Amino acid sequence: MSQHFTTRLHDAIRHKKTPALVGIDPRFSFLPDELQQKAESAREEDWIAKAKAFAEFGCRLIDVVAPLVPAVKPQAAFFEELGPAGSAALAEVMQHARKAGLIVICDGKRGDIGSTADAYARAYLAGADASTTPWAADCLTVNPYLGADTLEPFVKIAEERGAGIYVLVRTSNPGAGEFQDRETDQVKHFQHVASVVEELATRTSENAWGSVGAVVGATYPEELEQLRLAMPHTPFLVPGYGSQGG
Repeated sequence: MSQHFTTRLHDAIRHKKTPALVGIDPRFSFLPDELQQKAESAREEDWIAKAKAFAEFGCRLIDVVAPLVPAVKPQAAFFEELGPAGSAALAEVMQHARKAGLIVICDGKRGDIGSTADAYARAYLAGADASTTPWAADCLTVNPYLGADTLEPFVKIAEERGAGIYVLVRTSNPGAGEFQDRETDQVKHFQHVASVVEELATRTSENAWGSVGAVVGATYPEELEQLRLAMPHTPFLVPGYGSQGG
């Protein structure tokens, strides 16, 4: 099997017969009562007990969904809220998902300049070999707000390791348009970002699809359709279904 991210992703989608993924967004009050009670009775610091509960919940969820979906998407923030123990729990969940044969998309929305962006990329983008980093992501969500040059370190590491990135292009939140709809020379900001992402996707493509993807919210269906036409080589990550109204 090819090491290229989108080839691995599409193989997984064909095998599971669905492009849907499962988000892992643990919040303590939403955990099963059994796990809440176990954490509350533990003789440990509160955040350590909660982090262990997050890890157990994430791994048990993965065991259930692994035969059904091609990918999972852990939200890093909910784990990081619990400090070092939470970061360790995130690593455990991601490694467990990789061992279960799932594509792992870490929803971290990282973005920075130069060597800092490079460090983020090296930390999270394990790519084809899950043992490359502690946080064994096949793919990472990335924020392009600081400029196109800040994407280059992520693209470089992704190409080296058979990983991918999903760049925020048109997000699903209600206030997205406040910045993303701003126009310069009759081109909206999200449209300009889309053109940069499509160029990067074309540059990193294998079998027509690039390892640089786009986050495009389902809450804006007309723009979703327009962006698909404008970005024919770009894989889409489409949030916003369900409670967000997409």
